[in-house]
Amino acid sequence: MVGVDFTALYSQKFPNSSMTEVTCLMDETVRLAERCCTKDASDDCYDKGATEISERSCQTDSPFPKHPGIGECCAKEGQERKLCLALLSYADEELPSLLEPSNEEICIQYRQDAGGYSTRFVYEFARRHRSLPVGFVLNATNIQLQMVEKCCSPSTSKTCFFNERFQARQFNTLMRFTSSACHNHVTLRSYQMGLTGYIGSLLKTSFEKSQSLAKIFQEALSKCCLQPSPECIIQKVKFQNILCNETSPASISKDFQACCIKAPLETLFCMENLKRQPHQLPGGQQLSSAICEKGDAIERYLFMIGANQTSASVPVVSTVLEHIRTEVTGCCSGTDTNSCLMQKEDDVRTLTALLSKTDSYCAHYFRMDFPAFKTLVEALLDLSSTCCFQHSPALRCQKLVRSANRRAHTQTILYI
Repeated sequence: MVGVDFTALYSQKFPNSSMTEVTCLMDETVRLAERCCTKDASDDCYDKGATEISERSCQTDSPFPKHPGIGECCAKEGQERKLCLALLSYADEELPSLLEPSNEEICIQYRQDAGGYSTRFVYEFARRHRSLPVGFVLNATNIQLQMVEKCCSPSTSKTCFFNERFQARQFNTLMRFTSSACHNHVTLRSYQMGLTGYIGSLLKTSFEKSQSLAKIFQEALSKCCLQPSPECIIQKVKFQNILCNETSPASISKDFQACCIKAPLETLFCMENLKRQPHQLPGGQQLSSAICEKGDAIERYLFMIGANQTSASVPVVSTVLEHIRTEVTGCCSGTDTNSCLMQKEDDVRTLTALLSKTDSYCAHYFRMDFPAFKTLVEALLDLSSTCCFQHSPALRCQKLVRSANRRAHTQTILYI
């Protein structure tokens, strides 16, 4: 199981590396642990072994993962190099979803090499869920292997795979939610602000209440997303309790109340499919120096924009609000705040319009068939088709929002 743990960890850390490279590093790490975790191991056993691994990592013919930024680390020496290598992180876009083989192909692969199938599954699953606590990866692997072992037996019925996947649906719902929430928490700088706006549009709650609920949720994620065990997420990130128990029944819709009486995991799926209504807040107010004077004035301004969105996902809302926050706070730290804000107002207006347009396109995306939708929104097709869902890939959506903003800004300049 130790080897599986390391395979999952290194697949998440080096998602762009081949399975051979990941396995090679995993094997080396396991051997180091076996050598140094014995009673008669020398005090410097681990340090020497880690130094050897770091030196091999920097060789031109290294069998280990070729991580972006490794060249800068290899220019360092000693502890500084090892620390640098340990802190390397992969910041590129998320990998596309794994196209699962047919049931027949799964059984062929499993019968040919059961151990190899297990390792390959961990590698492919973990690198596509690189912010998911490792315990979920291991649980998903166990569920998959139990299903394959059971359903690839010659005497098993043809409905075996369907039945097993149906049995695992609640775990998969929790896993998908956790993977998305933890990835957003790690990746999006303004995740709490985007979440505050989302809660405001979902519950029609005030800024204070929405912000309070978002903080509760994000604090739980801060404690649990970096822990390997799934139990932390299950026990502390109680999405149902946060939204249902902290909200007055009189202030929420009947559809929302219907979600709240379901089982906790079913509540997640139910709420994802709820239709949000505009909060009808006065967004797009003129910027003035007053926004810099009160402690939470900027957050309130952003909330009014975010809570008016009914279809855009949290990654999209968070990214746009982060851009607006950057524009505004830059002026607040300057000497002539009002002049700066006046200069930035067109940029902020463009960003707000982009968010509103994306929100509108997402609403159409969920209502129309894809060919008709594609004809309607050719300009923002990638952004809409990729980022309307709440479980959208955060890094990919950030890039698409930035690209759309640059395009919108250029078009505004040309029009003027």
